Amino acid sequence: MRPGKYNKRKIHTVQPLQANFRFERDMTSVARNWLAQQGLTTKAEFYTPWGVCDLVGISLEQDRVRQRLNLGQSKAVGPLLRVEILHRLPEDRFITLTGLARLYKNLLTPEELRVQLDHLMAGKFARVNERGAFQKLNGWVPLHQRIVALELKLTRVQDALRQAVSNLAFAEESFVGLPSGLAERVANSDCAGEFRNSGVGIVSVSADKCVVLLPSRPRTLADPVMQMHCVERFWRTRPKDN
Repeated sequence: MRPGKYNKRKIHTVQPLQANFRFERDMTSVARNWLAQQGLTTKAEFYTPWGVCDLVGISLEQDRVRQRLNLGQSKAVGPLLRVEILHRLPEDRFITLTGLARLYKNLLTPEELRVQLDHLMAGKFARVNERGAFQKLNGWVPLHQRIVALELKLTRVQDALRQAVSNLAFAEESFVGLPSGLAERVANSDCAGEFRNSGVGIVSVSADKCVVLLPSRPRTLADPVMQMHCVERFWRTRPKDN
């Protein structure tokens, strides 16, 4: 199953055994601590093209961070479009503006594409040769070790699973976090098969801890452009001694 593709067979309505939390936001603090305890830097309300992910946690590969900084690439790449252009630039050869423009026919004019390339060169992510052709300066992609997405819901299991499946476009592990009573019922019901088939895990959230009831085992590879875009969002706020 591809990220964003969801089995539309209706999940049975499951009612929680007990109301551990009044609002979904009340689960955020304990869930964020759970991610942090795994050595992950976290962001809440993480915007994606398909909606807002409640929590995303990421760890960076420090050797690759140093390689990037050694290239003088201290700033973030920029918006998703620029990340996608950088991804398309070759590392082992040069490509002309005309050749690159063919890849963006009906999307960008050569002039608009050149603006984005100028930004990439200003950030030292790309270079141009004497013939006006472009090449990516790399050696550090992928920059991350791990990306985890977590959707928190009080009762709407089907909505949470749909969003969590979409998050597999960038996350290597995607979970749905539910109040402990509901999480245990879902994990021990027929609904658990829907989670297993999509690669999404289940996390039980209580007042003081999170417990993984079903691990995340994605069935497909994430989109490298979306992953890089996610990493760049964290790069802006990384500890500057890294």
